[in-house]
Amino acid sequence: MAVATRPGIVFDLQAAGAGGVAGGGSSGGARVGRLAAAGGGVSFDTPSFVAQTSRGAVPHLSGDNLRDHTDVRVVYVALEDFVEKSHPNVPVYNYPSTLRNFISHPPNSLLVLAPRRSPPVTTATPNTDASIAILTSVGFRALKVEDYFNAVSNLRPDIAISPPDIPHQEPGKIRRPKMVFRTELWLGELINRNTSNTPIFAPVLPLDIEQQSYYLNYLKEHISSLSGLALYDARLAVDLPHDLEGLPRLSLDEALTPHKVLQQVSWGVDVLNLSFLTQMTDAGISLIFQFPGEVGGKKEALGADLWNKEYGASLEPLAVGCKCYSCRKHHRAYVQHLLTAKEMTAWVLLQIHNAKIVSDFFTTIRESIARGTFEEDCKIFAEAYAKEFPEKTGHGPRCRLPSLNPRNAPLIRNRLRGYQFKSEGGAVKKNVKAFNKLGGDKKEALEEPETPPDIDTEELVQGGLAEISSG
Repeated sequence: MAVATRPGIVFDLQAAGAGGVAGGGSSGGARVGRLAAAGGGVSFDTPSFVAQTSRGAVPHLSGDNLRDHTDVRVVYVALEDFVEKSHPNVPVYNYPSTLRNFISHPPNSLLVLAPRRSPPVTTATPNTDASIAILTSVGFRALKVEDYFNAVSNLRPDIAISPPDIPHQEPGKIRRPKMVFRTELWLGELINRNTSNTPIFAPVLPLDIEQQSYYLNYLKEHISSLSGLALYDARLAVDLPHDLEGLPRLSLDEALTPHKVLQQVSWGVDVLNLSFLTQMTDAGISLIFQFPGEVGGKKEALGADLWNKEYGASLEPLAVGCKCYSCRKHHRAYVQHLLTAKEMTAWVLLQIHNAKIVSDFFTTIRESIARGTFEEDCKIFAEAYAKEFPEKTGHGPRCRLPSLNPRNAPLIRNRLRGYQFKSEGGAVKKNVKAFNKLGGDKKEALEEPETPPDIDTEELVQGGLAEISSG
């Protein structure tokens, strides 16, 4: 057993499976630990997961629902979510209290602050020695690293990730040393300016260990000032220096499926970034997988698409055996009715349920590692479940096209934020126009480049207008 006490964080590495031994041996391998905020604050067992947020809120969940009906213990907050204006007019910089109070976050989970979302959207300009290119709700901006340091000092998150210099394209021979230089420079500045004693997680760049060996030596020299590591390539957990083994490892290398989760855990990751949790909820898919599962004649699906009409009369819970609030109080038919009616409660219930499935998944993973059967259980899971999630047929909370008669306004698709897409030259607009010009014949000229194939937008809109005109 190895206990590492860092500024604001206590990490107790309790057990390790194949490939790793607590307190020594190989740096890689599945391991079990306990992460706690110093002073008796939030604590949780690892491996675990971090929930993504949008403007400081876990999508579809209010603070009380997050607190009362989920086991989420870590959330990831990006500063670029709040930087619509130029400094010093940004409210988050001038807020007199903490980040937790600014976003009204419940006290039973840790807040991780980082400059950018995970994964970030490609920006139009590169980083510089003094700034990071970000994408805000009003367009591209440059976030000065000094402003980020001030935000860390003023907002006092539970954990702050030091800014990494990661280009959006594959770095060349000249760019890679610059990545290492800037990342080390920014980390040193954050350590020196950390007057609030905020726990700092040092980024580990998505480069080979040899290419950032000097930087890793710098981490070993300043380990007393660090509380953890933020891995941008989870595979590097296997080859990290032994001197850094006692630090908790947060992976910001997106795990897209439960199978990828198990792979990252086997490499020795402690806390994982799970964006598929909200993605499945948005799509109306109820997660139903368990670890390790049971091998049968046919591989089971990882989730159930509740848009499917076969669930319209199903009185079964969202997942058999699940004890979450949604499964105890409601059934599949009700949630499908809410989805069909475009009632927002549908996505609230799904998010509560999916968060519970993921929490139980990690609980059984920890139990498997502790009893030494993790490797065998992973093989069973691979044989029991499909590799990918079901194909998405729903489009999330939807909007209606403008119409004088709501009954005839066709449902299109959910409103989409710009930062949910990669920036690509010549890309068409994703959202439906909110306002459109009226011609002399009173017909709206609408454009919808991504209309679902089962909806003829032009025909439905003109049909609605014709009915209104005849009326």
